[in-house]
Amino acid sequence: MKIARKLTSLESEMLHGVVDLYIDTGCPVSSRTLKARCRLDISTANIRKILFNLEMLGYLSKPHVSAGRVPTDKGYRRYVDSLGTPDPLNRRMIEAIRKRVGREWDDVREIMMKTSRLLGDLTSYMGLFMGVYQACSILERLRIVQTEGNRGLVVLSLRPWKERHVYIDFPKRYLPYVMDRAVQIINERVAGLPVDVASKSLAEYLKTGSGAEKEIAQAVAAEAEYLFNRDYNFDYYFSGGDKHVADAGFNSLSVLRNLVRIMGEKSLILQVLKNRFDHDLTVTIGGENEIEEMEAFSVVTRRFSTDKYDGLVGILGPTRMSYGLVVSLLNRMAEELQC
Repeated sequence: MKIARKLTSLESEMLHGVVDLYIDTGCPVSSRTLKARCRLDISTANIRKILFNLEMLGYLSKPHVSAGRVPTDKGYRRYVDSLGTPDPLNRRMIEAIRKRVGREWDDVREIMMKTSRLLGDLTSYMGLFMGVYQACSILERLRIVQTEGNRGLVVLSLRPWKERHVYIDFPKRYLPYVMDRAVQIINERVAGLPVDVASKSLAEYLKTGSGAEKEIAQAVAAEAEYLFNRDYNFDYYFSGGDKHVADAGFNSLSVLRNLVRIMGEKSLILQVLKNRFDHDLTVTIGGENEIEEMEAFSVVTRRFSTDKYDGLVGILGPTRMSYGLVVSLLNRMAEELQC
């Protein structure tokens, strides 16, 4: 296995400069431009040599033979990992967040809409989204109503405010007292637990249970993905327009096609969001994303928690995004939401 060579301080400085320039201008970066931007006290020939080395190491690429260099996904990753403490936001952005998000809110859908719209307005990136799930619901009790044939309706009463209904197929039709006994046994193990914990408790019972009650519990457990999953909500705001398409680098037909699909199929983004709740801040760049349609984009998310909800605020944009600004913005947004 080949071990990647550690970059010298000069190589790191030049890579950082190339990424900064490319984010600012969207144009391939030449040795002359980089020399002026970074105030490098070496010749352009030596700069080109170092840029070539960075290209061979996979951090940069050349769109054309005669063009300057642009960052690769690997180059962006190195840049993001070396950002350190993000720059503070300006007063205008801070006031906009305080005014639009506010500190008192109860309707999660309203705050999702406000937050995702604000992120879109402040950054002008193509896709902005916010994913939130209800803080772990408590399962008060489970009921089963046998319908026609072997089918039954499982009803979960959840706290604080809702019920969940799922039709399932049982191995056979059971006498009422058998079904009642099975429901009692199941409730003894799941009532009063958070929904995700209830699923594990039911699975433990299946290791020792027996008879018709175990058959019924197995049928219920087989639908755990639908019965005991957390409730996710999702919203996004698109700050679009032809100018933003060009500025964001979304002028490729294939990239636009993938963007349209992502915006039209919320399940794609929602699946990505679900896998990010274990980390406060997550940045995935290009090919690091889990689904093919998102390989032309970067996704930055920040987790927040309140007494009622856990959630994510996030931005979907081009790989050529202002990562420092985005991270600062999401950190501030999370602070306001948690107040």
